[in-house]
Amino acid sequence: MAATRRLLTDVGYDQVSMESIARAAGVSRPTIYRRWPSKAHVVFEAAFGTDSGTTGLPRSGDFETDLREFVRGAVAFWREPVVEAATMGILAERRRDSELHIRTQQLLDDRIRAELGALIRDGAEQGVVRPDIDTDTLFNVLVGTTFYGALVDGRDDTDRLVDTLCSLVMQGAQAREKE
Repeated sequence: MAATRRLLTDVGYDQVSMESIARAAGVSRPTIYRRWPSKAHVVFEAAFGTDSGTTGLPRSGDFETDLREFVRGAVAFWREPVVEAATMGILAERRRDSELHIRTQQLLDDRIRAELGALIRDGAEQGVVRPDIDTDTLFNVLVGTTFYGALVDGRDDTDRLVDTLCSLVMQGAQAREKE
């Protein structure tokens, strides 16, 4: 994994191959292929990991503060050099090969969705978020916007991205007064 991460940041996704990973790790190509069926799989694991035992963000008890930390964490995640180097290449591979399935991606998505779901439930209990918020759509909004803002848009102002996105989410998710 360390060899793959080094290669990603040194030469980029397109220049990484199973051969170069094996050479950098000091093992044979068949050794790599025994564990991972493709470059996309090994790169995904190197960049995004498989550690499902990590704990979520600490909670302050204030929904808006916790939402900001969630969004700030997402922006920081996308801006990590290894993640940044791997992401676009893996997305291109998935576009070319609709059968490409990376099990760890589902685990990662499920973990983040569960963390967001707990955050939304906390906000509903605090009375600041509507309890009927569609967390899957909100997940897509937050992950998609932070991804685009961090990797595509090219803006480096994390605070502005976090403030703007959280403000928009708060407007849409805010608990409504009963008429």
